[in-house]
Amino acid sequence: MKEKNYKSSIKRIFIVLLTLAFLTPIGLLTQNPTFGEWSQEEIKKMLGFVPEGIKKYADIYKFDLFDGYTVKFINNDYIGYILSAIIGIVVIFALFYILKFVMAERK
Repeated sequence: MKEKNYKSSIKRIFIVLLTLAFLTPIGLLTQNPTFGEWSQEEIKKMLGFVPEGIKKYADIYKFDLFDGYTVKFINNDYIGYILSAIIGIVVIFALFYILKFVMAERK
């Protein structure tokens, strides 16, 4: 019974996450920048200045699996957003699965 409830809960979580992944292109409808993905110019416009830490470390993190959420061989922005969301979900689940495995081995 407990195993059945666990599988049912996992199934519901995946359905919710996949629904959210398919809703991510909604952000393309707005003209405002995406929360937390602001450029230094956008931060300066909002705050009136750019914090020194952002100036100093802005160029360190430059990992774009999909450049601007676009997939080179698919000319559709919506697909890039959805793929990015799905890849993010898979990576997070994989990390927590590995963490669960490591914690179980330590006991």
